[in-house]
Amino acid sequence: MPTDVLKDELSFFNEKKPELLKTHLGQFALIKGPMLVGIFPIREQAYAEAVKQFGREAFLIKRILEHETPEQVPLLAYSIQLANI
Repeated sequence: MPTDVLKDELSFFNEKKPELLKTHLGQFALIKGPMLVGIFPIREQAYAEAVKQFGREAFLIKRILEHETPEQVPLLAYSIQLANI
């Protein structure tokens, strides 16, 4: 997978982050290209809207937090079989 897949989305988010922190702290931003599609109170709502609008195309869902902490998600949580990697 190319490393610049979400480059525009991440750049847009980082540019708008100070503004978003003022009014949407803790919520989830759905971003497609250089466009804010919407703000959602829970990640699942943002994901459902993203799939509805964009299907299998790349999009970014980012929680609006002042300080981010990395999330750790075990591979098996997504039923990924290590033997097939």
